[in-house]
Order: sequence, then C-alpha cells, then structure tokens
Amino acid sequence: MLSIERREKIKEILLTKKNVTVAEMADLFSVSTETIRRDFESLSNEGFLIKTYGGASLLFKKNVTVSQKIKSSIMREEKQRMARQAVKLIKPNDCIFLDHTTTVLGVCDFISDMPLTVMTNSLPVMEAVSQHSNIRLCVPGGDFDQKSQAFFGIETIQYLKRHCFDKAFISCTSLDMVYGLHDADDMIAEFHRSVLDCADSACLIADHTKFDRSAFARTSPLDNLDVLITDKKVSEDWVSYLREYEIQLIECDK
Repeated sequence: MLSIERREKIKEILLTKKNVTVAEMADLFSVSTETIRRDFESLSNEGFLIKTYGGASLLFKKNVTVSQKIKSSIMREEKQRMARQAVKLIKPNDCIFLDHTTTVLGVCDFISDMPLTVMTNSLPVMEAVSQHSNIRLCVPGGDFDQKSQAFFGIETIQYLKRHCFDKAFISCTSLDMVYGLHDADDMIAEFHRSVLDCADSACLIADHTKFDRSAFARTSPLDNLDVLITDKKVSEDWVSYLREYEIQLIECDK
C-alpha cells in the first residue's frame, strides 16, 4: 500500500474512532511504528490530527473540509437507514432536491422505480439517477468543486431561485439549538440557504455525531426545517425543542 493510500485510511479510521495508537495502526497496516509516526506527522501538518503520547487524536476544526471519498466510507449503515426513512416521505411525481452530501446520496438507492423530478448540484447523484428513464434530472450550472464533487456559485443559486421543490433533502456539518444548522464554509452555507428558500418541505438528514456542535458558517435556524431524520434517539431537550417548532423527528435507531 502506498503511503498516500495508508494515510487516507488512517483519516477514515480517525473520523470514526477519534483516537488511535501508533501500535494498533502499525499492526493494522503491517508496517513499522516509525512509518506510522511519519504518517501522523504528515497528517498533523495537514491540520487533520494532533499527535498524542503513543498515538493521535482527530483535530476538529470548525472550517475543516473532508473529501467525499472519505466521507462516503463513514457510517455507511447509518446513512442507509436514514435514507430508507427519507424515501418514505417522497410521493410519485414529486419534484425533489438532493444535495451534494454523502448522507443524502444514499436516497438514490431507493428511488429508482419512482417517477420523479430530481434536481441536484451533486455529480454522484447525477450519475446515480441519470440511469433511470422514469426520473427527470435537472442540473444547475456553476463552478465545480472537486473536493465535494458538486456545483456551487452565483449561477447555481440563480438557477435555484427560478424553481421550487416539493421536498428538499440536505445534510450539514453540525447543528445546535442556538444557531441551528452549520456548514464548513460560507459557500456551502449560502447554497443550503437558497435550497431551503425554494422548498415547500425541508428535510435535514443528520447522524448523531453532528448534534450539539458548531462549525465555521451558520447556515439557517432550525425552524426552517419540517423534518429531521437521525440515526439514534436524541435527548429529551432535543425532543422538546423540535416539538416546540413543529419539526417532525424521525429516529432510525434500528
């Protein structure tokens, strides 16, 4: 395995476990502890982790962005459970929006037999739904962002403003009860605000790791949502908060 491939795998593991040791990584990849220390040094220089005694910890930065390839490998089962619940909200002939997040991408696995109009800024979503003749695909223009594999920018937002959707499905970097939804940067936050403005019904799909955290850009208050789907039971405080704002809560805890 090349060093760059090994470091990508270490990133995947850290995003899930948050903490790893030199010894366990050396054993997992069948390399020396010195090799793993060099990997940790490289990832530390990237700002991805912080080295600890005998190991490393994920360094959470409010404006950190992670490639779609890494994101798609995290919490796959949970994303599939949430996607199955999201699809239950969709009716035949709906016009829906699917954003660029790997959380929402899972919805594509369950709509192949349904007559729909799908709008998306996501290249992977485009590739998934374009195979089905029963789905009308609408794509905004804009500037292509390699890391997120999606289109953003002024042209994208102008295109959105000329349309409306029955339902929009989005995710976010994090959410809290004070400021609502957060994204990793202003570009994505502005894009998500535009999507919410165009939707008759807005559904946020967010796993439990995103709750009660902030990120670089404040996107939208939670009261702009109609439905929140998550993978585990939320606290009573969250249940009360969502009930107060009449946001439907769907918990997919197996």
